[in-house]
Order: sequence, then structure tokens, then C-alpha cells
Amino acid sequence: MPLWKDLTGLWRYQFQHRGKRYSRTGFKTKAEARAAQEEHRKEIKMEEGVQPIPPSLPTPSALDLETLMVEYLRVAERVLAPKTIQYRRIVFKRFLKHMGNVPADSVTTRQVEDYLLTRPTNHNFNKDRTELMRLFSWSHRRQMVPGNPVFLVDKVPVEAPKKTIPTPKQMAQILLAAGPDRPLLQVLFHTMARIDEVLRLKWEDVNFEHRAIRLWTRKRRGGSWESDWLPMNEDLQKILWDLYQKRVSEEWVFYNPQTCYRYVHRFKLMRSICRRAGVPQFGYHTIRHFVASFLFDKRKVSLPVISKLLRHKNLQTTERYLQAIDPRFRETMRLLEGDVLNQLIDPFSEGTYSEPTQKTTQMKTELICR
Repeated sequence: MPLWKDLTGLWRYQFQHRGKRYSRTGFKTKAEARAAQEEHRKEIKMEEGVQPIPPSLPTPSALDLETLMVEYLRVAERVLAPKTIQYRRIVFKRFLKHMGNVPADSVTTRQVEDYLLTRPTNHNFNKDRTELMRLFSWSHRRQMVPGNPVFLVDKVPVEAPKKTIPTPKQMAQILLAAGPDRPLLQVLFHTMARIDEVLRLKWEDVNFEHRAIRLWTRKRRGGSWESDWLPMNEDLQKILWDLYQKRVSEEWVFYNPQTCYRYVHRFKLMRSICRRAGVPQFGYHTIRHFVASFLFDKRKVSLPVISKLLRHKNLQTTERYLQAIDPRFRETMRLLEGDVLNQLIDPFSEGTYSEPTQKTTQMKTELICR
């Protein structure tokens, strides 16, 4: 890749000549970088005309840290979402500022840990550690660096964030306060989908004849787009049919007339709806949590079925998602209900209640004192 934009947005060139790497940056346009590259090549050839060529070729110089980051992002852009790429670019730029543009193979575990300790919270520490781990693991697999300096840096403990799920009353208030945007929240409610999956809905993904809806996601291993067909209940079918009758776009379900394209994101909408409803601020994802918890706790839907509806590949993900308690544990704990203590002390009671004798009372007191 002879010409590219670096992390600062300026153009940079790089080329090899007789096994040695040459690179310069700081050009505002690609044309300037290309012209400087050609001039640099001419300078090197002129110097070779004066200086004798060494008998043995020099070993290639090591990749600098910035070049390594740019190479990684160039490949990652093919498989990752733009939002993920943007976040990783921010982390890499911050790490580069701390380290300087040193050779990538000179980065040590101690230097990585020193950088991570500058992060304000343990959560930031672990997040940046994860992104740097991915960078150096990728480059190590491609033999760009001899090892992964992040591997020996341990994660630090963090307090798990408390998940707040709306009550049924709050959920009803949110839907009532949504106004003209209520169909968006209703589709989220009846599909248990992620907000991006709903905003990407096309009319070709809605099959009214077979009462099915197709949701696309790339939250799978490898980052490939995958789709799942889900059944539509009568409420969802009616909501989408009303939208179809009033449609402005023949392609997108949730069409933005201002951009003549779909809504890419709607960050402020949920905040304003919660404010109008007079409830704490919730995100779109809490609707997914609310419906899944409602089906599990109130409607007694089995965990595997909810996992399929949430489109989780692993049942353990759903268990953590719902913070579910195994029903078998509840049945076991019920075995401790009642006057168990009398039965333990008086084995001849056979589960029947009798007035405690003086001896039984004395044994019970001694047992408690222990």
C-alpha cells in the first residue's frame, strides 16, 4: 500500500528499495504524496550513483507502530461495522500519542501497562486493553511482530453495571408518549430486535402473506451479515400493514424524508420520549430486555425458546441476559420451607407437627447456640 491516509488524516507514502523501507507523511492531498514519493525515489537513485552499492543487502526495517495500525484498520474495514472501526481508531490514536511512532516490535508489556494505567477508570482500562490485544494478535499471526505484548497484561476488576428494566407501567407510558414514532417502538416490542436491525428493515423483509419478518444482523462470528425469519403476531402485522399503506419509500420501512434514505440512528429520540413520559431515561435495548423478561417471568416461556427469539447462538448468553434463576433451584430451596428444624431434631415426627417437648426445646436451643 504505497499511498494512504494516516490516523491524523494526512497522506503518507511508503516504498521499498533494495530491501530498505522509506516513508514520509504530512501531505494534504494524494497528489502531493505521490509527487514527493517520486522525488524521493530519484534522490535515492542519485545517491546510489555517487555512493558504492554495498555487497550485501540491508535487512528490511521494522514496521513502525502507526503503519501497523493503518494496515490493521485497512483489513478490518472489510469485516467490521463503521462504528467499531471508529472506536478502534480513537484507541489506536490515543496509544500512538502516548508511545510515539516507535517500531512496532519494540513495544513491551510494561509500556502497554503504563499506558493503560493512564485511563481514568477500570472499565476504560479493560476496553483499551481488548482493542490493543486484537491489534497485536492480528499482527503476530501475520508475523509482523515477534509476539503480543498485551497478552501478559491482566484485566482489572470492574463493577458490573446494574441493568434497569422498565416496569409494565413505565413501558406503557413510554409507548403512549412516543406519538408519531410509536410504530418504531412497537416493532421493537413485538420482534425483540435491536434498534439497528429494525432501522435496516426493507419492505422485501416483510412477508404479509406468510406473516413473517426477516431481521438482519452482523453480530456473529466473522462479522458476516446473517438473517433470521420470525413469525409476526396479529398486532405486528397490523402495525406494519398500516405503515405499508402510508409508505413514502418503496424500499425502506422507516424512511427519513430529509435524507431520502433510511434512518441510520436515532440517538435522541428515546431520550425525548422518556422525558415526555416522565420516566427515567431508558435506551432502545431496554425494550428487548423488558419483553424477554416478561415472557420468562410472567408467561413462563422456556429459556431455549426465548433464546431463539432473541437470536442468541449460545443459551448461556440468554441466561446472563435475563439474569435468570434456574427453576430447579427454586424447587430445591422450597424444601427448606416449614418447620424443618423440628424435623431435624426429632426424627420420629415424620413430618407431622407436635407440641415441642422440654427436651426438644433444649436441643433446639443448643443447636442454635452452636
